[in-house]
Amino acid sequence: MRTNNNQIGMIFIVIGMLIYSFHDLAVKIIANDTTIFQLFITRAIVGIVVTLSFLKFLNYKIRVMPIYPKLTLIRCVLMHFGFFIFFISLEKLSLSTVTALFFAAPFFITILSTFILAERIGLVRVLIIVLGFVGVFFIVKPFKESAFSYFMLAPLFTAFCYAVAMVISKYTRENENAFLQAFQQYFISLLLSIITYLMMIVFPLDFMDKEEWRFIFGSIQFDDYYILTSVAILSIFGTLAMTALIHAYQVGSPITNGPTEYILLILAIINGYFFFGNIPDYLSLAGIILIILGGWGLFFREHQRNKISSKVP
Repeated sequence: MRTNNNQIGMIFIVIGMLIYSFHDLAVKIIANDTTIFQLFITRAIVGIVVTLSFLKFLNYKIRVMPIYPKLTLIRCVLMHFGFFIFFISLEKLSLSTVTALFFAAPFFITILSTFILAERIGLVRVLIIVLGFVGVFFIVKPFKESAFSYFMLAPLFTAFCYAVAMVISKYTRENENAFLQAFQQYFISLLLSIITYLMMIVFPLDFMDKEEWRFIFGSIQFDDYYILTSVAILSIFGTLAMTALIHAYQVGSPITNGPTEYILLILAIINGYFFFGNIPDYLSLAGIILIILGGWGLFFREHQRNKISSKVP
């Protein structure tokens, strides 16, 4: 049964990653014409409408107070600020670099699963995790001042937030389905986006170059219907992708399913080349290969352990 659940989880991850590949590409393309708050507020509103519609269709009762209030708050806040920073780095860095660094998430998931889900981790998986972080080191290149950017730390922060959120999602799956968790995520994200935007207006950061940070400090526009429509469509697909990923981690093992996400990394490299002419340098390419090898190493190690466990009465 667990194997079947993992296969179902992988299918949902592939669906979610295919959607996210075009979602991230579209965000990077329209970043110069919109702002991050317009993206977040619009996608939160659309996400709430979409998830509520599914919950109503499924006749699912929504509690005013979540069953796991603290875990829900931690999950939603981390996901909000994690992807808030991810979108900023998406505007500043190449698509392949941002995506590759985000894929430190499976290594974080493996580490966190040992503490939260009590999944055992052996020496082989420790070595695999080290291999993955060596790949991250090659991409970030802190030893090469001309290539290093502090923006590269943003996707790593997002990866950690995402890992915590997915492990919590797995822990709370018995009492909260994927649509409910997505609804909670968008509701908290809407509140945090509005509060942050109002604080930015009341307490402007005058010491920062507003033109350079226009993606953050630009005002929300409601008269450009092309941008509004684009953001709304992106939000619908983003909601479906997030729901698919949450469901994937609810039904399958986070360690087993995580490496399936690497399809997004391959798509990001392809999209980055064809749409922006970005080609990873040799060190970055070596880092990407190490991250992929590490992720799939975790998968095969878990698969081997499951086969051994199934033979033991």
